[in-house]
Amino acid sequence: MSNAIKGVLFDIGGVLVALDGMPSLAKWLGTEVPDVLHARWMACPSVVAHETGKIDAATFASGLVADLQLPITADVFLDDFCRWPQGLLAGARELLDDIPRRYRVAALSNTSAVHWARITDMGLGQRLEHAYLSHQTGYLKPAHEAFLAATEGMALSPSDVLFLDDGRINVDAAERVGMHACLVTGPEEARTALVAWGVIPSSAR
Repeated sequence: MSNAIKGVLFDIGGVLVALDGMPSLAKWLGTEVPDVLHARWMACPSVVAHETGKIDAATFASGLVADLQLPITADVFLDDFCRWPQGLLAGARELLDDIPRRYRVAALSNTSAVHWARITDMGLGQRLEHAYLSHQTGYLKPAHEAFLAATEGMALSPSDVLFLDDGRINVDAAERVGMHACLVTGPEEARTALVAWGVIPSSAR
């Protein structure tokens, strides 16, 4: 299957980076159901505006606290939010290093400027050819424009790209635009997918 793939496109949070705001959201919103938390987050106008680069972090924090009626101040929320990216997941560096240079390797992420700055400090950016970030492109996954912005930037057809994400809705959306896509959580599952597609030899560690 490797002949069909010319580029690998990674989601960041949950695949390469530990990014976890769920405990905080669960506490503030009074529910621990992941789908409910994610749905409320993605439906929040301030989240959409911030992660598509339309408002700054302070405006986002004030708006989100009001939108979701959180029982905290905007400053408390923003301080917590800035610490959501916790670090590279074990094996992420090695996984990226094991992808042969003939493949184009990039990331596609719904993220904000403050989170990307923290992730860049972890050293992830240096291991990617490019990152297509919602706050820069103006498009959020699962919108098809987000995926097409990435494939156009990689100068590849969607059918040339293998996309790895930990969200089913995003995997399904990638497939609808013509990408190959796999649902994975963490570097080990991503490695398994890349081995299955012939991108990384099974002996590489």
